[in-house]
Amino acid sequence: MVMRLSETTKLCLAFGDCNTEGFRTLEGPVWAKQVANALGHEFTNCGHTMSTTRELLQYAAAFPPSEYALVFIQYGLVDSWLTFRGAPYVLYYPDNPRRKLARKLVKKLKKWARHLQLQKRLGAVEQVPLEEYIKNVRSVLKSAPDSQFVLVATAPNRDTSRNPRILRYNAALANLANAENNVLYADAWDELWGNLEACLMDDGTHLTEQGHRIVADCVRKTLSPEVLR
Repeated sequence: MVMRLSETTKLCLAFGDCNTEGFRTLEGPVWAKQVANALGHEFTNCGHTMSTTRELLQYAAAFPPSEYALVFIQYGLVDSWLTFRGAPYVLYYPDNPRRKLARKLVKKLKKWARHLQLQKRLGAVEQVPLEEYIKNVRSVLKSAPDSQFVLVATAPNRDTSRNPRILRYNAALANLANAENNVLYADAWDELWGNLEACLMDDGTHLTEQGHRIVADCVRKTLSPEVLR
């Protein structure tokens, strides 16, 4: 079931990772900004590189989605990343000098862990396990029953070993959207995969201008005229 956006409330909010924030070399607006512009909505971007749904909870406290008519949520790239069991995690938002220092130490620890193959010794787990990932997203959805949410699938990666996990997280997002009255699901995976060279930057992760345009088009199509009236 979908909602109709208020004619009087033209506010749009985006939560997400690097492909919502936009990589520094990207030319043109990110996909979420493109959608907001097309709708004539005032736009707030809470995208943050390297962030997960743990940061989502922090952002949602600082930028309550209940104050926005339309809310995008796009996480999964870092959530589904494999690390060793028991690995520490330091939030990227809200940031402060101590956290920056702690993240540097954690990066050194993880580099050392890869050298010692701790994933094999201790077991490999996702950065944010799937159950926690869905719990985090659901809690934000429940906080704003009168807002229209769009859950946006994570794009494929050129490192194909990552894609099965990304697809699993995307499938869980789709199931969550189907279970909630005020939630839609937008998935541009097939078109992005079919144009991978043009849609991903050389690092294999960040969307190009064409990639952002494809995701924006997918989200706009998901927001049917009946929703927008």
